Amino acid sequence: MAEKMVAYCGIFCSDCGAYIATKKNDDKLRQEQADKWSKQYNHPIKTEDINCDGCTSNSKLINYCSVCEIRKCGMEKGVINCAWCSAYPCAKLDVIFKHAPATRQTLDAIKKVMH
Repeated sequence: MAEKMVAYCGIFCSDCGAYIATKKNDDKLRQEQADKWSKQYNHPIKTEDINCDGCTSNSKLINYCSVCEIRKCGMEKGVINCAWCSAYPCAKLDVIFKHAPATRQTLDAIKKVMH
């Protein structure tokens, strides 16, 4: 099994439709993800916007990830993800933890094995 890529916030980038479509260079998957997110977020997303190498990369990112404050903070601090930060958990993570509680479980599990 391939190693999972964890975003700064604890989301598994490697499970994201945009990441998968990019890695497979599959335009059908890109279209499916664009349609899904367009409906889910009630905002038009174009197929060509579905190109992402994951949160921790410095190359292709979906629009939101390129402006994400959590990602920006993690990059500035030079941590692998937020679990590696001495200030973890911080208020920047409250919103993601509220909407995606599994992200906290992921980061807590990483923090636990670090000690």
